[in-house]
Amino acid sequence: MNLFYEDGGAFKVGKVLQEHGNAYQVETLHGKRTKVKASSVMISFTSPDGGDFAREVEAGMPGVDIELLWECAPPDEFAFEEMAEEYFGEKPSAVQKGIVLNVLHGAPLYFHRKGKGRYRAAPPEILKAALAGLEKKRKAAEEQEGWANALAAGELPELFAKQAATLLARPDKNSAEYKAMMLACTKAGRSPEVLLLECGAFDSIHAMMRAKFTAIYFPKGTEVDIPLPDMPEDLDRLPVAPVRAFSIDDISTTEIDDAFSVRHLGDGKAEIGVHIAAPGLLVARGSAFDKLSRDRMSTVYSPGDKITMLPENLVELSTLAEGRIVPAASIYITVDTETGELLGEPRSIIEKVPMAANLRHNYLDEHVTVEALEDPYITEMPEVGEFFPDLKVLWKASCGLRMQREIERGQPEKHARIDFNFYVNDGIVDITPRRRDAPLDLLVAEWAIYVNCQWGGFLQQHQVPGIYRVQPHAGRVRMSTHPGPHAGIGVPQYAWSTSPLRRYVDLINQQQLISVIRGLPPVYAASDSDLLSAVNSFDVTYKAYAEYQQGMERYWCLKWIQQKDRKRFEGVVVRDELVRLNEIPLFVRLVGVTSPGRGVQVEVELDQIDELTLTVSCKLISLRTGTPTLLVEEDEEEIPALELPASEVPVAESLENELEGEVADGDAAAPAEPLEQPNEQPNERAADAEEA
Repeated sequence: MNLFYEDGGAFKVGKVLQEHGNAYQVETLHGKRTKVKASSVMISFTSPDGGDFAREVEAGMPGVDIELLWECAPPDEFAFEEMAEEYFGEKPSAVQKGIVLNVLHGAPLYFHRKGKGRYRAAPPEILKAALAGLEKKRKAAEEQEGWANALAAGELPELFAKQAATLLARPDKNSAEYKAMMLACTKAGRSPEVLLLECGAFDSIHAMMRAKFTAIYFPKGTEVDIPLPDMPEDLDRLPVAPVRAFSIDDISTTEIDDAFSVRHLGDGKAEIGVHIAAPGLLVARGSAFDKLSRDRMSTVYSPGDKITMLPENLVELSTLAEGRIVPAASIYITVDTETGELLGEPRSIIEKVPMAANLRHNYLDEHVTVEALEDPYITEMPEVGEFFPDLKVLWKASCGLRMQREIERGQPEKHARIDFNFYVNDGIVDITPRRRDAPLDLLVAEWAIYVNCQWGGFLQQHQVPGIYRVQPHAGRVRMSTHPGPHAGIGVPQYAWSTSPLRRYVDLINQQQLISVIRGLPPVYAASDSDLLSAVNSFDVTYKAYAEYQQGMERYWCLKWIQQKDRKRFEGVVVRDELVRLNEIPLFVRLVGVTSPGRGVQVEVELDQIDELTLTVSCKLISLRTGTPTLLVEEDEEEIPALELPASEVPVAESLENELEGEVADGDAAAPAEPLEQPNEQPNERAADAEEA
């Protein structure tokens, strides 16, 4: 006897070897012996034999008209044997029963299973909807296949042109577009990035990198159109400061946050003013501008490009541009011009500041040296004009401030590291080195630290919450709504406040500061959920932006190497086989050699640059004679932890102290074009990286 039985949702044929009560021992068509329960048996038969039965059932199934079978079905439940008899019009054979059973079982849209061998025809309306859904899936599958074929052939369907970045950065893996892309990758033997580049979804690898980044962090796009808010009624009534203020920035900086003024009072005294742009006067909590800056958290910088935290129209209204009288939050302190000692207590005020000049590093660094600032016989400098005496006062006082902090830190700060500025114009990149210990850099940094410390203490004194950078001794930096010492800088408290155009944390602190100065209730209470969420979100977002900048810098380093058409470069071993090139901020890994030793100067040969993966092969050519380079402490810290495949690592995120962070807290750049053709090249790799 043979059995047609159900096993795991499928029907099988077997020959009975033994019967044991309610079970059978059978041998399948493939010779396997198994136990079959009587409740699983659908048909038992003696002829034909099992093999012929299976072949005849399989051959007969295509001839069954499924729609006719559905029309013949009774409205209630029925057994498959009944349907076989109704369909074939006679007492069905075992083969005919098997055919009908397989057809019924294989058509769940037409027949709903109700038990062992029992079915019920689907109601007409349910069947119609199910068939429509099936047809929709069929057409979708055909469309998906068409997309895949087009992509594999190098064509770009319109739908993919709009979704290309999203498909790479944050795809819905269940979407037809993603499945079509992956099918096309299989057909063409390409990665998704290469496939979409070849299809013309992106103009370049650089454009693809930017598009992927913005798809994740700016899904609504980077361009915004928010009308300027109504100007506060009291804005025109702000007092105008009796000063001629000047800023010190790179030539490409447009978000000018800070400026200085010096009023010489006579009797060896002067009043120094530090003036910070005041978007906090214009950005109300909960406004469209506030929501946008909360979403973005910070301006995003990369070579040749930036995405501002605030819209351009508000930046233009708030920036401390030359020739304008601009609202600002100012802090004033009297100093002894001979010793640089600070006298009395600082005072803070909301006012309008006349901006007399925007001084630029690019034109001043070679002239404004430490020797010139400290030489009592040098009283004029044409390149600086009327502001040179002011710079000397600022420098003298900043040296005293730095000395006090270094006493608190317990050690002097290191500033000898070389930084690099990127300038990109029409795809051509220029990378220029710049020492981080330039006196103008140190001067700006020191006063920024002073302001952040003083205003943090000002909020604390008035018991108004702010956002602080806190670092206990031998601990890591963290953000907190409670003030605490910052051991790495050597100050009792530190609240970012000097970059409100570029950092949301600074904007919040400025809003709190304005409320205190004006005697108003604070914008944020200590337990405010928006304040706490800003603390939690900022570091994550800021780190992601920094990683994007690092990747872009590495990309332009590789482009620079290609444009120079050179292969050999000198560098220094910073750890194991990791080499930092001298001319550009690029880390490469030696292949096939043992490390020559940390600090050893080497000559390497670079080859096989891959812009897509940001990798480059590197081999050692020779060792340079002489004493190994002394690597300062920051060099060890700046070595990137993330290593790319095939021997590379991305450009290191500089992990220096807060002083150097304040130096770079601008759109620092070294353009290769004249002033009238600026191409903004911010470089914030070192911005506020004391958290390391």
